Amino acid sequence: MLKAQILIGTGALLAGTMAVAREKSPNVLIFIADDLGWEEVGAYGHPVVKTPHVDWLAAHGLRFDNFYLAASSSSPSRSAILSGMYPCCTAARNLHEDMPPYISLFTDRLHDHGYHTMLVGKSHGTNNPTLRARFDQVSLVDWSRPWEMADLWLEALKQRPREKPFFLFAASIDPHRPYKQGSYAHPYSPDDVVVPPYLQDSPEMREELADYYNEISRFDDHVGQVLEALGKEGELDNTLIIVMSDNGRPFPQCKTRMNVQGLRSPFIVYYPAMVKGGGVTSSLASAVDIAPTILDIVGIRRSAALQGVSLRPVLEEPTRRVRSYAFAEHDWHVFRAYERAVVTEEFIYVRNWLPHLSNPSVGESMRMPAYKRMLADYQAGTLPPEMSDCFVCPRAAEELYAVPTDRHCMHDLSGDPAFGATLERLRLVLDVRQQSIGDLFPGEQRLKPDNADRLTGDPLKKKK
Repeated sequence: MLKAQILIGTGALLAGTMAVAREKSPNVLIFIADDLGWEEVGAYGHPVVKTPHVDWLAAHGLRFDNFYLAASSSSPSRSAILSGMYPCCTAARNLHEDMPPYISLFTDRLHDHGYHTMLVGKSHGTNNPTLRARFDQVSLVDWSRPWEMADLWLEALKQRPREKPFFLFAASIDPHRPYKQGSYAHPYSPDDVVVPPYLQDSPEMREELADYYNEISRFDDHVGQVLEALGKEGELDNTLIIVMSDNGRPFPQCKTRMNVQGLRSPFIVYYPAMVKGGGVTSSLASAVDIAPTILDIVGIRRSAALQGVSLRPVLEEPTRRVRSYAFAEHDWHVFRAYERAVVTEEFIYVRNWLPHLSNPSVGESMRMPAYKRMLADYQAGTLPPEMSDCFVCPRAAEELYAVPTDRHCMHDLSGDPAFGATLERLRLVLDVRQQSIGDLFPGEQRLKPDNADRLTGDPLKKKK
């Protein structure tokens, strides 16, 4: 029997304790996957990938269909989540950069109001020792043993002081590469995968996608183990649970890209005291909204530095709207970059300050057989244009995509006169936004340089 089915029964048994649970400060739990694309979740309609426990949370919570991250790269994305500020304001806009000690995290506010705060799993953007020490409990995962993730989460919950509400940032490293680490209960067949239209449908790509699916289902299993433990403790219904990712899938035209597959994340909120089960919302939401939302729900006054808005009105009534625009950034992630995006429910507008450079695939994918085959076919002139975007150079300085009809962002409308007014409006919105927060292009030479070849992904030799 699936743990999800067990949990349904557990939830029914706990119904009688709901009134008592609502009087307590709610626990807060964020399950954050690493490189999980929003499409590869059962609750979002994927026909192959099985995620029964995340699906259970969606069936008993609220599914967001227009939730966007503040960056399409791990470190800046996670920094935005924990600080409630855009990456350019956290001093951690590039991959592997850590927020400095003066940055305030919303977990600090929780701690000051009696919460036991835990960071368990992956630590990115929070590796500054002073910053990390502000969590009550930190336990980091061994990257060579990703199958142990659930054990770390469960042990952290076991060790926590029971007289306090808890916050747990349950940071998985699945489905991040490398793949084929550990075993999988029900491995996927390459024959069954769904190849997105912008990826080459090759045996190598299908094998990589099957490996990726395996790790998604392992992440879901780990989520299920924690839900089962909370159910047995009687804490499940008094826990605000979020499931999300830090950026898109680690494949060409996804992770590090300012498009739907790079920026949109699955975002599911479970909290029976407030959220009606089985809801779906198309209301636009951003990762910087997580901090003010949690503080609002638990009754803690928000700090002045937060740049997001509370999603509580949407959680209470899914048809409500709390923002018209979301914003996103792409800075260094192996390759020099400076891109900014404005997102609405209808469009994504992207501006690129370095259009004379290519926009390569994410670094780790470039070492894999699937990418090498794509590169060989591109050089031979046989790779279709829709699959060749990571090789194109020079590029457009601006891009515009109509998201509802082009969810894979394959048809750039920036040159279409019919969308001229939309382009002008979003240009102005981005200009005002950048001026207001001081996010100004510093010049190409002041940006962090490439450390790999943009075509092959081979490391560049350091100059002596």
